[in-house]
Amino acid sequence: MTQLFVQLAQSITGNVITIVALNIVAAAIGYFTAWLYAKSVYTPIIKGLEADKVTLNKQVATLNDEISNLNVEVNKFKDETNNLNEKVNKLNEKIGKLEEEIAEKDREIKNKKDKEIKNLSTETINVGKYVISKAKNDEKYFNLKATNGQTILTSQMYSSESACFNGIESVRTNCSDDSKFERKLSVNNKPYFVLKAANGQVIGNSEMYESDAGMENGIASVKKNGISTTVIEEQN
Repeated sequence: MTQLFVQLAQSITGNVITIVALNIVAAAIGYFTAWLYAKSVYTPIIKGLEADKVTLNKQVATLNDEISNLNVEVNKFKDETNNLNEKVNKLNEKIGKLEEEIAEKDREIKNKKDKEIKNLSTETINVGKYVISKAKNDEKYFNLKATNGQTILTSQMYSSESACFNGIESVRTNCSDDSKFERKLSVNNKPYFVLKAANGQVIGNSEMYESDAGMENGIASVKKNGISTTVIEEQN
């Protein structure tokens, strides 16, 4: 009986060992099969991904190089911008100084003009006048008179009043130019002068003087009083 149990136990143990061994073999075959499948399916994908990774790394490196180059260019532009800003600031300073100089010149010119106008106004107040008269033939002429009422220049005859006013304006224009005065001697050797326009036409004659000095005083008086703006029309 005992021997029967031993044989039975041995038979069961052998079967168990066989079953375990078969399970181990099946597991090994399954693992190996899975490994082969994974290797055949996923290995090309992994290699493709690795190749893509390498390509992407190269592109990243290229982009980094380009970014570095761009940063260099940006720095250059910044330097150029700073230099240009410095130049602009210097130009603005120069412009400011020029504007100040121009403003100062304008003030000087204005002050000078104001002074000239004031002096001219003072001179005009202290000068003589033009007196327009009518001749017997109805022609017009004028006399330039000094502040003391003395006639220092007599015009030619004019056919109209407007022509007479033009003659007065011509005296105002030319009386300050000494070259427009022509010194002469009369038939009885008395000095006198005539005032001429730019075209050489006589626009006024002086009285006769006893001496050259008197004639020069008369010329000086015409220069002084000829700028007068006072015109009086004598009523006949």
